[in-house]
Amino acid sequence: MQEIKNKIKNIIFDLDGTLIDSIPDIHKSINKSLEYINLPEIPIDNIRKYVGNGAKALIKRTLNFFSDKYDKKYLESLEEKMYNFYIRYYYEHCIDETNLYEGVKDTLKKLFELNIDMFIITNKPNNIAINTAKKLNIFNYFKAIIGDGVYPYRKPDINIWNNLKKDYNLFENETIMVGDGIPDYDFAKNSKLKVLLALYGITDKNILLSLKNDYYINSFYEVYDFVINN
Repeated sequence: MQEIKNKIKNIIFDLDGTLIDSIPDIHKSINKSLEYINLPEIPIDNIRKYVGNGAKALIKRTLNFFSDKYDKKYLESLEEKMYNFYIRYYYEHCIDETNLYEGVKDTLKKLFELNIDMFIITNKPNNIAINTAKKLNIFNYFKAIIGDGVYPYRKPDINIWNNLKKDYNLFENETIMVGDGIPDYDFAKNSKLKVLLALYGITDKNILLSLKNDYYINSFYEVYDFVINN
């Protein structure tokens, strides 16, 4: 193992849109769930806009797509049934078409060899996040994977960081966040962490660029470059 000579000792990663390209499987799982409750499919571009704030928000936004055709109370009555089916189906099909982004496996390995402590904080349901990481053979690189359901709050809530730094003895000046969404940006800012925003992920890069963040990456390989140069 190499000695860390840089200041960065910990990295918090988002999952979807940062480590993995998961939209095809989320889209398929949503459409299977819609079929289960006798509603038609929705386009994949809508899914790109709906993800990021957890599965329940995803279900609510998906059903809202049909608000011009169905009564609001009727759609609300379908939420729990659709959510439960979605969680079961997606758990079993979480990597049918999901892949790691280019450079993820190699970069995680190199960071691990630098003794960097790595974490995943995601708004994806925790059991699905862990299952996905295991099936894609990246689980063992991480000190902890914290998905939705571990805490009674989700990104961008600062309480996640407060718990994490207490449990793992982390410090703001030694930790960075890598993500591709507004919740990642807001979480990092709330927690006073530097954040690398991935322009290759799910969120429209023009939205991310409009934030005028200090650090952007176009490839996952750039995470390693940032670490060894800071």
